[in-house]
Amino acid sequence: MPALAGLTIAAAFGEITVPRYESRARLWIDGRDAAAGRDGVKVLSSRDFARQVIETRHLATRLAAPAGGSGGALAGAALHLAGFSVLPDPAPVSRETLALRTVERGLDVRQVGGGQVAIDFTSPDPRLSADVANAFAATYVELRQTRDLHPQAAVGPSAAPARVIATAVPAGTARWPTPLLTSLVAGIATFLLVFGFQSWVRRRQGAAGHEFGAVPMPETTPHPLQHLPWIGAATGEQEVGAEMARSLRLLSREREHADLSRLIELRGVAARLVTVTGGRPDESIARCALALGRSLAEAAERRVVVVCLDVASPALDGLTGDPRAPGLTDLLTGVCGFSDAIHRESASRCHVIPPGRGAREADGLVTAERLPLILTALKQTYDHVIVAAPPLGGMPGAGRLAALSPTTILVTQPGGPATDAVQAFDALASLGFGEIAMITFTPEADEKTFSRAA
Repeated sequence: MPALAGLTIAAAFGEITVPRYESRARLWIDGRDAAAGRDGVKVLSSRDFARQVIETRHLATRLAAPAGGSGGALAGAALHLAGFSVLPDPAPVSRETLALRTVERGLDVRQVGGGQVAIDFTSPDPRLSADVANAFAATYVELRQTRDLHPQAAVGPSAAPARVIATAVPAGTARWPTPLLTSLVAGIATFLLVFGFQSWVRRRQGAAGHEFGAVPMPETTPHPLQHLPWIGAATGEQEVGAEMARSLRLLSREREHADLSRLIELRGVAARLVTVTGGRPDESIARCALALGRSLAEAAERRVVVVCLDVASPALDGLTGDPRAPGLTDLLTGVCGFSDAIHRESASRCHVIPPGRGAREADGLVTAERLPLILTALKQTYDHVIVAAPPLGGMPGAGRLAALSPTTILVTQPGGPATDAVQAFDALASLGFGEIAMITFTPEADEKTFSRAA
C-alpha cells in the first residue's frame, strides 16, 4: 500500500506540476560609491518602473496570459477538486494589473558586487523569463542614457552611466519545481507517510495491553467440545474401598501439578488463556491457579500472569505487599492502567493482577463488559494468562468468558460423587467452554506426608 500510494501521488504531481524557468540579465552601473548601485536596485524594483517596462515593451498580453499550459490547467483542476481553489476577484481585473502581479511575483533585483546588478525573472515560460529580464535591463540603460528619469523622480537615482554586461537567455532546464524532482519528493513523502501510519496502527494494535482504546475486540469463534485428560485421583463414590483410598494417597500433589503444567505446555498457543474453576466454591481452585502460574513461570523465557477473579479466596489476598494495591476492579473501571494493576508475585517470577480495591462479588467481575478486552490484551503480551475464577457453571455472563476459547481447568473434589464432576463439566460445556480438563488433587493426609500444593 505505501508503494502504490507513493507511485500514484508521484504520477499525479508529475502531471500537475508547472516547472518554472529563471533567466538573468546583468547591468554595470558606473558610480563612485555603492549608493549608485543601491539607487539602481530601487528603480528597477519600483512599481512605476515595472509599469513603464510593461507598456514600452508591450509585455502586458504575455504577462497576463495564464501560464503553464496543460500543466497549469491540471494543477488548477486538482486544487479545485481538493477544495483549495482561489475565489475569483469580486471585480474584473485589467490585463495591466495581471501583468504587474506576474512581474512582482517573478522579479528579483539585487547587487552582486563590483558595481553589478543582477536582474532575475522566473516564470513557467523560459522565453518570457529571458525577454522580461532583458526588457528591464534595456529600459533602465535607455533611461540613464537619455536622462529621462521622470517616472523615477521620487527615488532620485544618480546620473551615473549604465550598460548591459550580460544578456538573459532562455533557460534549458527548470529551476524549480522540476516535474521529475517534484514527483520523486512527493512519492517518497507519501510512501513514508503511509508506511508510518501503518506502523503506528500496528504498534497501537500490538500494544493493546496498555490502552483501552487500542485493545482489539476478542475472537469469539466457537470451538468444538473437547474433553482433555482427567488428571489426578479419580472421583469415587462414598463406598470406595480402603484399597482404593490407599492407592489414592500414593499419588503426590506435586506430581499432579506437574502433569497439569505439562498439559498446558504441550498445548502451547492453544493454552494461551487458561481458566481455572470448579464445580463448587473451594480454596483448592485458587491454589491450583497459583501453583500452575508459578510452575509455568519457572522457565525464564516464559511470561505468565495470574488474573484473580475469585474475590472470596483468601489465597489471592496476600499476593501483593499492599492490600490496597490496584487490581482488576481498578482496571475494569478505568481507574488505573495495566502498568499499575500488574504486580510481581514475591514467591516466583509470575505476575499477578489482584482482585483490586472495592472487589466484593465475583459476579460483577465476570460479567464486566471490559473483562474480555482485558484478557485479550493480556494474551498478546503474555505466553500464558491464568484466570483464577469462581465456579462458573450457571453464572450469568460466564458465556462472555467462554467466547474467548480458553483452556478450562475444572477442579473437582476428591472422594465426591462422579455425578458432581459430570454435572460441573456439562454446566461449563453448556456455556460454550469447549476445551475442558478435569483435575482431582490427592487429599492431604493428616500425618503431613504430602506437601501443600500452593
